[in-house]
Amino acid sequence: MSALVKVSLVAQVYEDVRDRIVSGAHACGTGVSIAETAKRLGVSATPVREALARLAAEGLLQFQENLGYRVPELPTAKDYTDWAVARIVVESNALRFILGPIDARLLDEAEAINREIRTSRFGGGVGDVRRFSALNQAFHSRLISLARNAMLSALHARLYALPQFARIFLGRGIPNKSLVADKHDAILKRLRRGDRAGAAAVLCDHIVDSLERDADTADVSLSLRRLTPVRRSTNREKPGTNPRPLRQTRKEHR
Repeated sequence: MSALVKVSLVAQVYEDVRDRIVSGAHACGTGVSIAETAKRLGVSATPVREALARLAAEGLLQFQENLGYRVPELPTAKDYTDWAVARIVVESNALRFILGPIDARLLDEAEAINREIRTSRFGGGVGDVRRFSALNQAFHSRLISLARNAMLSALHARLYALPQFARIFLGRGIPNKSLVADKHDAILKRLRRGDRAGAAAVLCDHIVDSLERDADTADVSLSLRRLTPVRRSTNREKPGTNPRPLRQTRKEHR
């Protein structure tokens, strides 16, 4: 790669290393050297150090004292479970806590993004996988924005800054794109009629279904069904009503 121009060097180094992590050029478990990265990009160690620290803060790299930075291993069953729980807590419950009117403008934006997901052709290259991931994140960020809560939006952005979950699509493309788009449409349909609880339940199912499929693709065995609600509400909730929490299964109470 040619030397980078001296404009936003930290951002450029960040993008370069991030792409190499997603593409597998930096293999799981291997170290990422500040000195070697600086030499390869033709920059000083300072912007590299800042970029790697940012990647570590987002969970894309791990830092160990006296050892430096390394690329995390591919997700385990526990990683998938933890990510599913975190997403359900933040994303699904955020829809229950839309305390004011549902913003139709955000629903329109989410619908346009989902239309692009449905009609686009995604290959297995780094660019296509990253584009799908960006569109999917943009769709879900519109849902989070309905809650009008900056803290939730910040937590949500952090949840999606983990490229190791997207690596399984490299060389494969997005095999379940239509299923993803269908669930997105089902969520929007319920939100347009004011059914917050119904939308939250569909989103919970969507998160569980998607991550189970992804884990299966990565040859990771797990079941996330216990995370879904026992019943789904089909009644409309009026704006401002108290949202009801997801019900736990008997198994979770043991």
